[in-house]
Amino acid sequence: MFHSGYILLVLLAAAPLILTLSKGRDGGAPLIFLHRIYRDFAYIAAAVLAIIFFETALNISLQNYWFGELDQRYRYWLALGLRFGIFLAILISVGIFVGFNLRALCRPLPAVPKTAPWFGAFIFAALAGFGATALWTPLLGFLGASPAGTSDPVFGKDLSFYLLALPWYDAVVSIVITVLVITIALWAVIGLGFYPSSGRPWTHPVFLLGGGNHRTLRVVDNIDAESWAPTGMVWGRWLRQGLVLVGLFCIAMGMARFLGRYHLVIDGHSTVVAGGSYADIHFWVPAYELIMLCWFAAALFLLAAAGVPPVRAWLLAQPSRWVVPCGLFAALYIGAVVIPPVVEQLYVGPNQITLERPFLLRSIAGTREAYNLDGPSVEEREFAVSTAPLKRVDLAKNGPTLQDARIWDWRALEPQLQQIQGLRPYYRFAGVDIDRYMIDGAERQVMITARELDVEKLPDPAKVWVNLALKYTHGYGIVAVPVNQMDERGNPILWAHDIPVKAQGDLAVAHGAIYYGALTWERVYVRTTEKELDFPQGQANAETVYDGKGGIALSSFWRKLVVAHEGDGLRLFISGYFTPESRVLLRRNIVERVERLAPFLIFDHDPYIVADGDHYSFIIDAYTSSANYPYSESYHGSLPRFHDRNYLRNSVKAVVDAYNGSVTFYVFDKRDPIINAYWQMLPGLFKDRSEMPEKLLRHIRYPEDLFTVQAEMYGTYHMTNPTTFYNREDRWEVPHELYHDREIEVTPYYVIAQLPDVEKAEFLLMLPLSVAGKNQMAGWLAGLSDGENYGKMVAFRFPKGTFIDGPAQVESRINSDSRFSGDLTLWDQHGSHVIRGNLIVLPLNGNQLIAIEPVYIEAEQTKIPTLARVVLAQLLPDDRKIEWASSLKGAEDLLVGTPIRPVVSSTEVETEAGRLERARAVFEEMQRQYASGNFTRYGELMQQLEKLLTSP
Repeated sequence: MFHSGYILLVLLAAAPLILTLSKGRDGGAPLIFLHRIYRDFAYIAAAVLAIIFFETALNISLQNYWFGELDQRYRYWLALGLRFGIFLAILISVGIFVGFNLRALCRPLPAVPKTAPWFGAFIFAALAGFGATALWTPLLGFLGASPAGTSDPVFGKDLSFYLLALPWYDAVVSIVITVLVITIALWAVIGLGFYPSSGRPWTHPVFLLGGGNHRTLRVVDNIDAESWAPTGMVWGRWLRQGLVLVGLFCIAMGMARFLGRYHLVIDGHSTVVAGGSYADIHFWVPAYELIMLCWFAAALFLLAAAGVPPVRAWLLAQPSRWVVPCGLFAALYIGAVVIPPVVEQLYVGPNQITLERPFLLRSIAGTREAYNLDGPSVEEREFAVSTAPLKRVDLAKNGPTLQDARIWDWRALEPQLQQIQGLRPYYRFAGVDIDRYMIDGAERQVMITARELDVEKLPDPAKVWVNLALKYTHGYGIVAVPVNQMDERGNPILWAHDIPVKAQGDLAVAHGAIYYGALTWERVYVRTTEKELDFPQGQANAETVYDGKGGIALSSFWRKLVVAHEGDGLRLFISGYFTPESRVLLRRNIVERVERLAPFLIFDHDPYIVADGDHYSFIIDAYTSSANYPYSESYHGSLPRFHDRNYLRNSVKAVVDAYNGSVTFYVFDKRDPIINAYWQMLPGLFKDRSEMPEKLLRHIRYPEDLFTVQAEMYGTYHMTNPTTFYNREDRWEVPHELYHDREIEVTPYYVIAQLPDVEKAEFLLMLPLSVAGKNQMAGWLAGLSDGENYGKMVAFRFPKGTFIDGPAQVESRINSDSRFSGDLTLWDQHGSHVIRGNLIVLPLNGNQLIAIEPVYIEAEQTKIPTLARVVLAQLLPDDRKIEWASSLKGAEDLLVGTPIRPVVSSTEVETEAGRLERARAVFEEMQRQYASGNFTRYGELMQQLEKLLTSP
């Protein structure tokens, strides 16, 4: 619809050009013919500009409606104003600057129309301005910056300068340098490629003193004034213009080097120190200042040559007169670049640990502060692992922890839930998350997932516009399971299930529809004359009409036109389903919504759904980050989205209403200068943590991405002694575990556990850490999530000299234990695979450590894992105890004591033939259970068979 109209308009505008080209020169002068072509191209440009303006009007209207739906029109218009301001500033300044230079360059070229240089310059400026509009976010932070109260130790600049002002200054200088480089390139290409070859200043013996003064200056020998030709004046102007341009370029480079001094305390030249090292502060900073002065001196020299005719004439008289200033510039510049690394190699290197000690301390302190690994929110403690074997009384003391000790792996649980709770092919689960809910009066750990709509799973005949846009509009409900309960077939027990949703405790909600979700992308229309599918119900379907606050009303022709431009075209005008009350729901993916509203934040990879009593909401952790924190090491770990950042804060929690689509940002870290700057500029976008409803506040979690980054950085920066840090002799790393048949890094996991010296168990995110290069645990980290403890981190380290098996070593013990290896080998063949689930190291009250790992069997045909065994190990210093059973309770019983075999009288001893017959029956039952996919029962029968064959 729109594309066809645009093509028609351009074709009409191109008609004069086609007519001109068809007639050719028609006996006219070539110059007149070129001017006609230029005029006809202007018609096409006018048509293109009209299309651009119309598209812009449509886009602005759509954004205005969408942001208005979220009560964030101020946010949109402020951003648009900043973007337009940046665009206009660059359009005017760059357009005038480049246009003036191009016009001066093209003046001697009669074939170029007078307006062409200005036209081309402003097109270039518009493109540059359009590309620079993305700088509205650093400009917003720059405008909202306020002192953070912390200064760097070298220049004394406030932290807000580095995080908020320096990125903006860098961007402005970069734009100036780019424009100057392009202008200088055009100056060189036009002059050397299109100007006449005669009269070039470096070949002509005389030079014109001024623009209108024809008096000559003899500089080589006696040559008549008639040797001056108009081309000499042209080349003279060209040279003066080039001197000015290069002079301005030198000023811009000097400013870049001035700002570069501040980057030395962010990312210096040392491979040992993050930030400014001894050589950076004592040699590179003076070198940068010298280079800066060299650039400014060169600029002064060139501008003087351009503006003072005698100076210019004197320089051009003999080429050798350029040698001294150019040689001095080169010598100083090269010396400033070469001397610091030479000094570092010859002087600093042999004395590195002594000279770098104060700078190592700065680097350690800066990195720990940048990643929030220091201060009142972090506690470092020693964890002396108990040497006492677990007893039943210990299990009783740790009842709250063990009742929620997770044995379900979210990767294995999702296909199970899809099989038993998908209910229809077009329903899909958006990952499995872990949270806690009140169930039967107690807080229990729950694995929860949303049942979202995936229209791609509809049969092809059903993928028609009415179904996709009007009928199938939303998902429905959640599925929630306890973390360690299953039925006799190894399937999970369900605490929230089916449609309509049957839920226990706080998992119940009044409205189960999910219009906005993690897997939802398609736009849909609601409140039309065609009712929506609410949920399947027997042979029929329950239908509904959307009653939420989301969506853009289609109440006028212009609104319909704006939405039609977004994708559905003429359908909105010819379909009879729409009424003035109809609405369109756009950008329904929750991550897209929050990224559109706050593009200056980075969002966690794992949004999670929360039941808040009335309906569902998604919580997404949001981060502020920077690459400009002084004396902080950049991150290059397992999360690419944070690479090259050296400052990270989880300052915001975003809440997206799954029914209404509303988005609310709650600020959780008021100490963060970045979020304070954006909050200052956008007061209506953010709310304080205290304004978050209690039903949501109960479900906030320590975020996974932040914890992962912190754990990986803490592995090195737990060392605060500069000598130890320099030698990297106590570095920790994230351990490895087995999943399927491959080794992967252990990911952080949520547990409910009771920390040492704490009265009750709490919900926390934890991760063990191993000694670098070894399968030996060094300690573990815990990120707290409950109440006033939210955001605090506790780092536990084991005493030196204590050997505790790491996860990889536990995996190795399982593989090598003859009690388990036979079953694992048998299950991992003949059409099935063994899946080793998430290995969890869990602390118990009394400084005891256990490890839990579920073992699943996955049939090749169904691809649905079934829980077969639970491995339970107690991790003791220099020793371990390990058992497995079909349930965690069974493994606990085996770990704390071996059941006593009853004494059998001689009259009760079974005959050999009878035992063989029973073994045959058990084996046949094993085959039937294996064929039916009941691997849990299969494993139990295998144990019976083993007892039969080994009993005396």
